[in-house]
Amino acid sequence: MNLSAPQLITWIIGVLIGLLGILIQIDVMSVPALEDLIRPFWLVSTGFIILAVSNIFRSL
Repeated sequence: MNLSAPQLITWIIGVLIGLLGILIQIDVMSVPALEDLIRPFWLVSTGFIILAVSNIFRSL
C-alpha cells in the first residue's frame, strides 16, 4: 500500500473536526446546534477517518 500525505485543506478540515469534538467533550466550548445532533466521539472519529482516507487516496 502506497500512502501519500493529504492535501492541506483536507488535513485542516480533519483536524478541525477532531479538535471540535475534543473541545466539546472536555467542556471547553459548547455548540448548542451540535449537542442534540451528534456526540463528540463521532466528531473525533470523523476527523480521524477523513485523515486516514486522505492518506490512502492520493487525490484527497
